[in-house]
Amino acid sequence: MLKIIKENYLFLILFIIILLKEPIYKLITIKENLYTPVKCAITESDYNKLLEFNNIDLIYETDYLNTYIIYKDIYNYLNEITIRGGKDQNLNKNPVIYDNTLIGIIDKVNKNTSTIKLLTNKSSKISVKINDEVGLLEYKNNELIVSNISSKANIKIGDIIYTSGLGNIHDNIYIGLVKEITTDRKNIEYIIKVDYQIKIKDIDYVTILKENKL
Repeated sequence: MLKIIKENYLFLILFIIILLKEPIYKLITIKENLYTPVKCAITESDYNKLLEFNNIDLIYETDYLNTYIIYKDIYNYLNEITIRGGKDQNLNKNPVIYDNTLIGIIDKVNKNTSTIKLLTNKSSKISVKINDEVGLLEYKNNELIVSNISSKANIKIGDIIYTSGLGNIHDNIYIGLVKEITTDRKNIEYIIKVDYQIKIKDIDYVTILKENKL
């Protein structure tokens, strides 16, 4: 009798394991994917796309290097990305663009790779200009914001935002358009929201402007 009960008990356990095998496997796979960074390895197809990317119409009169992104952290992609190219390519604190639009500045340089601090990094601060007014570009509340411009300045929606040339980045690199204008609580300065069209998670290649002011 005990033997029959044990056999039935073992059969029941085996049946439960088989029944739950697929859901448990899926759960483990999901957890692994949650913590897996996006790594971009170059393939022949990627190389051919990069060759096409090399034919972009660059509007800036400077030496440049087109390269590809080799690392994006799915949880950190708004802060930084890693690209191919480093000290061996004479890179330093260079501005990095996509579609002729500034996306960030090289922050750390290794032998053949570099880390870009993106404009959407909360610690990023870039001097910009709108018409003849100079302000500060920062990422706040999931928006690119320009501040430090007097509320008496002649600025309107649709005006173009460029780098100012102050600091380590040369001037007239395109960033975006003025999307919305409000003032601070004391009505002393403008708070300007930027119409920024770059979607970092969707891009695989970038252009490094090799001329800088360092």
